Amino acid sequence: MRAPLAVGLLVAGCATATTDTSNLGAYCTPENAYRLGSQSRAYFGVCPKESEARFLEGLARGRQVRPSAPQVEPYYQKMSQTEQQLLASTSEPERERLRAQLRDLEWWSVHLINNKATFHD
Repeated sequence: MRAPLAVGLLVAGCATATTDTSNLGAYCTPENAYRLGSQSRAYFGVCPKESEARFLEGLARGRQVRPSAPQVEPYYQKMSQTEQQLLASTSEPERERLRAQLRDLEWWSVHLINNKATFHD
């Protein structure tokens, strides 16, 4: 079983990772996944296998409506690739390395979208 990470504060909408798993049930819903996807947030591979597929479907739907700009697209692509690597990884040290990359990618994608001075429509 995977050790849940990055759950408690993400449910509240903050991108800071935490080991608080008290809200895992609320975090792993398709509705929350949709919200996270629409806000350009990353998935840190914390949901149980029985809810992960529905979570990922919600995340994909949310990402269809997220803001976009040419400068952000490379971060979105790298985030998606890194999430796939995380889902496939069986080594906890490797998963932690990938989560660190995801935190950086998420920060940059959210920063670029929210800071209108960094790009032109």
